[in-house]
Amino acid sequence: MTKSTPTLSLTQSGLLAVLLQRQRYRVFQLARRRAHRKQMRAVLWSTLTWPFRALTARTLVDDSARPFVGTPPAPHLNLSPSQ
Repeated sequence: MTKSTPTLSLTQSGLLAVLLQRQRYRVFQLARRRAHRKQMRAVLWSTLTWPFRALTARTLVDDSARPFVGTPPAPHLNLSPSQ
């Protein structure tokens, strides 16, 4: 007569915990890879497009490198009560 071993469920054997742990790890890894890819794509795109943006950027009508000769006078504030 052979000795029969009892059939264990997933939770009893601990396999469920292992499977859930591996699944959770895979989800985190996929999210990390996706975020890294998105970041690298943004860096590449900004590197490729900055010369175009620099050449086509709008400038002010009177945008010059001349410094101001003086500062405009401050407005006079009349603090005396008016009658």
